[in-house]
Amino acid sequence: MAVIYVKEQGATVQKVGERIIVTKNQNRFLDMPVFQIENIAVIGNVQITTQALHMLMEKGVDVSYLTYSGKYLGGTSAEASKNIFLRFEQYQFYMDEARRLEMAKIIVRNKIQNQIEIIREHRRKKPEYDWDKDIKQMILLQNSLHEKATPNEILGVEGMCSNIYFRSFSHMLDCDFEFNGRNRRPPKDPINVIISLAYTLLTKEVASALDAESFEPYLGFLHGIRYGRKSLSMDMVEEFRQPVVDRLVLLLFNKRMIGRNDFENSEDGRIVLTEDGFKKFCNEYERWITGKNSFSGEKSFRAVIREQIAELKRSIRNGKAYSPYSWRCRNVCD
Repeated sequence: MAVIYVKEQGATVQKVGERIIVTKNQNRFLDMPVFQIENIAVIGNVQITTQALHMLMEKGVDVSYLTYSGKYLGGTSAEASKNIFLRFEQYQFYMDEARRLEMAKIIVRNKIQNQIEIIREHRRKKPEYDWDKDIKQMILLQNSLHEKATPNEILGVEGMCSNIYFRSFSHMLDCDFEFNGRNRRPPKDPINVIISLAYTLLTKEVASALDAESFEPYLGFLHGIRYGRKSLSMDMVEEFRQPVVDRLVLLLFNKRMIGRNDFENSEDGRIVLTEDGFKKFCNEYERWITGKNSFSGEKSFRAVIREQIAELKRSIRNGKAYSPYSWRCRNVCD
């Protein structure tokens, strides 16, 4: 099953029989049977016909809409699972303050551990940098989580650890670009462009998996309720940021798989991927997320995401602690 990314500005996604085609000015860029398509992402000025949308919804194929720069806007999908009982259980979970707080701590504790493992994986790259100092600071913050009494306090720990982590992340990179920490809205350098785009696609993956299981996506446990924000999706993304996105970003830049020619300045002065750069990134993202993951046997990250959503469902229903996805570095971690 393929995930299709359409960024050819002015292109049209159409239905022809039981096939989806993408055309522009009588040129055909894609022609694929609908049964081979899992998801379609349309980026920027791309049209999709009503007939195509009807067929995609009937076949259970989600369509995601993103801006030209990669900001996720929303999507259309077939009618989701009708499991209203799961949503009632999710609401009850949320109203249990002690249980909700423990869930928030589990999410952040695991995210910090994944960050530490990435640092340990790359600590031998630049022996002159004090990697151990960063790890020790993060462990101290991680251990302080048990004292925290509100989600905001827990998010404060997460924010401090992320600042330390991205300071270390800059030393893991060996490429033609500078990275001076995370920035966004809009990202101001090529590395942040790729990180933000990859996080967006990852969030889309998680949101689709949650919708398929009939979760209430706006009701999270770590990220509070805010109008229009899919807080549960944000919660679940946290355990995959480092294993899926950050490791991919390091691979793409350190192996020179993405370079200066893959970026350009847009009319409003933002740094964006070129058409060829975007296609290259999407190909590598798909290869990465559908490839074998050495820490989960033969499973792909896409399969692992679905398994974790099923694990969340079991946790909510059975009242057991949630077990997030934990990544471990390949090197000997001391």
